[in-house]
Amino acid sequence: KHSSDNEDGEDDIDDLSLEEIRRALASRLTIGKIIDDQRHPHVLNEFTLDGIVEYIKEGKAKNIIVMAGAGISTSAGIPDFRTAGTGLYDNLEKYQLPYPQAVFDIRYFVENPKPFFLLAKELYPSKFKPTPSHYFVKLLE
Repeated sequence: KHSSDNEDGEDDIDDLSLEEIRRALASRLTIGKIIDDQRHPHVLNEFTLDGIVEYIKEGKAKNIIVMAGAGISTSAGIPDFRTAGTGLYDNLEKYQLPYPQAVFDIRYFVENPKPFFLLAKELYPSKFKPTPSHYFVKLLE
């Protein structure tokens, strides 16, 4: 089943089942069993979380890369950087920075390190507890 264009010209993926999405991703990422095309190597026994766990436990994963964003920390109370009103960059007025990103700019730090250290003290990890995502990343080490 393929997605169809709706009136706005956008793809309507609501018609796709989870299984169809899984198959499409497995095919495009060349993971899982590919019976009719052996040019792509078999990697996972099954395209599920259990299949990934099995692959890691068997020692087949030599390098694991985690791609994550601020979302893994926001549930711990750590603000993201860009959300209007609540993001870190929107709440730095008290540091009187020339621009919000200056707090992390090494050139500005050399001139005036005080804002960075004040912010670091405010965000110091003792105030926050790791999220399940943080523990998961730690387990991968």
